[in-house]
Amino acid sequence: MVVSVVVCSSDTRKRNKITSLLQQMGLTVVGEASDGPQALRLTRSARPNIVVVDVELYQYSELEAALIIAREKLAPVILVTSPHHQEVMNAIEEHYIMSYVVKPLNRWALESSIRTALANFRKMEQMELEINKLKDTLETRKLVERAKHILMRDLKLSEPEAFRRLQKQSMDKGISMKTLSEAIILNDELKGPQ
Repeated sequence: MVVSVVVCSSDTRKRNKITSLLQQMGLTVVGEASDGPQALRLTRSARPNIVVVDVELYQYSELEAALIIAREKLAPVILVTSPHHQEVMNAIEEHYIMSYVVKPLNRWALESSIRTALANFRKMEQMELEINKLKDTLETRKLVERAKHILMRDLKLSEPEAFRRLQKQSMDKGISMKTLSEAIILNDELKGPQ
């Protein structure tokens, strides 16, 4: 798998060093940015697998861009920072920053950080998929329960009969139980107060 990277640093020399280390590791640098807004634009357009941001104590646009990239989950973010940079530590604790490397930068530390960031980002994406699936399942159950009670009330059916009726209609019409339940609920709401 080709791993693509966007590199951001306001210091050309540092940006070149990071790019060189990444290329030595066999990664593809798809963009280099000299400030935060440019890094954000590059990340949105190039859709890299990872973004490496060098954060200086006096440069906040890079950190702000890194936080936006992380928050929007555009790519895993690695911060390259000075030791004891309190704002970076706060960002790591409070946001989706996947990893960081303390200067002076070396290949081993950067490579280790990239592996960690990619693995953590994949785990996070997988957990979010599972959470969304669980939310959808819970929402579907709630809708089915409401639709079932409407059928029980209007058609004088028992709970199992109402559920079987929903299942049969879902299969006969080729639509999901959720969609069918939403239609029954909407129809009931359109009829007005009972």
